[in-house]
Amino acid sequence: MESKNSILAALCGACVVGITAFSMPTIASADDAKYNISMKRANPNEPISRDGILSAVKAKYQGRILSVQEKPSSSAPDCHIVRMLSLTGEYMTIQVACGG
Repeated sequence: MESKNSILAALCGACVVGITAFSMPTIASADDAKYNISMKRANPNEPISRDGILSAVKAKYQGRILSVQEKPSSSAPDCHIVRMLSLTGEYMTIQVACGG
């Protein structure tokens, strides 16, 4: 009887390891989902406003905006990273005016 219990315990352990191994890549890649919105300045001397960035994101995607962070570079001076939770619960990283 004890040998049956130990075999059953070993099988259950193997099942847990297998399930964990298959679910880990899904969890790891969830944060890697990135979306892009291309934007250019209407007037080359004026930067894109934060309101303009938020309006573009709200027009393209639905959900709750969690954060907005400026990430300017020499090639993309108006680049912003917007983090959003979609209506389906997906965590989205949206690059706006980042040129890529």
